[in-house]
Amino acid sequence: MNVLLINCILCTAEKGVIPKRKSIKDTMICNYAMGFVANGDQVTILASEEYRPTEHETYPFEVVYFKSRFPKLFKPDLLPWPVGMRKYLKENLQRFDMVVSSEVFSMASLIAANVCGDKLIIWHELAKHQKFLFTIPARLWYNVVVPLLIRKPLVVPRSEAAYDFVKRYVKNISKETVEHGANEAVLRLGNTVRDEFIVLSQLIPRKRIDRIIRKFTAFISDSRYSHYVLNVVGDGECKESLMELCRELGVDKNVIFYGFMCHKEMAEVLRVSKALLIDTEQDNNMVSISESVVCGTPVLTNMCPTNAKFIAQCGVGIALDGWNCTELREIADRYELYHKACIEVREEFTNLGCARKMKLIYNNWVTRCGRLQ
Repeated sequence: MNVLLINCILCTAEKGVIPKRKSIKDTMICNYAMGFVANGDQVTILASEEYRPTEHETYPFEVVYFKSRFPKLFKPDLLPWPVGMRKYLKENLQRFDMVVSSEVFSMASLIAANVCGDKLIIWHELAKHQKFLFTIPARLWYNVVVPLLIRKPLVVPRSEAAYDFVKRYVKNISKETVEHGANEAVLRLGNTVRDEFIVLSQLIPRKRIDRIIRKFTAFISDSRYSHYVLNVVGDGECKESLMELCRELGVDKNVIFYGFMCHKEMAEVLRVSKALLIDTEQDNNMVSISESVVCGTPVLTNMCPTNAKFIAQCGVGIALDGWNCTELREIADRYELYHKACIEVREEFTNLGCARKMKLIYNNWVTRCGRLQ
């Protein structure tokens, strides 16, 4: 199958600043593309020019970039309007068997809905209206643009929360969800585990790494767990203040800051950890959750991530608002139980498994459309 993936925004831009990165190989959409490649498919990604990596890279798939029209109004970090994408789709549509576009609230999805017909699936993540301009643009989009101009495509949600939100606005929606998927070629299962926890995150205020450090401090105050280590992987504006907090709490020897790591480096730390810790104030689907499960590492999170609900359903960790040292002890002491559950469901959360599921949903949709005609 020849697959086209439309995903203009390749990474999160905090405060509207698009990060300049040397590589995009570890981005969600590139890992997702690798799942299709592993299935034997040919893949092309369409993305915004503003996210092009600063260094030349080669991939087993094609990446085509488009500059954003009117960037001051249609901000490339929120709602990019890709110049030339309509022309590209019209000229190349015949060579693609399936088109997957990210998000219902997207200029690219609107363009694709107009051009691609029943070849298009919209892969939807958001579980609430975007806060930009007091949610007014998002509400107008879902209530006016969607019923008028994005009626026909099948929408495939990435979580139950996304399904519950977007089903209010679209007619054709899959009850089956498809996760982001983690690159199983890199995020392999480990053979050993250490008395360590891990944080995978940008070190920014909304991620609330400070709360995690305080809870970890209470956890290691018990002599049975005083030797445990918290590995913090990631970088950001809060790094220095978090390091100072560790010194004030007297846990600087138990908390190790690694800084930014590529997936290959990060996986070596993740797979030997007893749990991934999350206590965020604002997030959608967190790909780090899938990555952790694929590595066989349980997850301890609050309910903020839109893909938190499945954690308790699948038994791969604990999802609880206000979790504290009690849950840390629980997941440390019962690691083997949660680890086994991760192994049992990990295929569903690999990029290979997610690509296969999307193709199955698409093929069933095409068959159904054919019957309806």
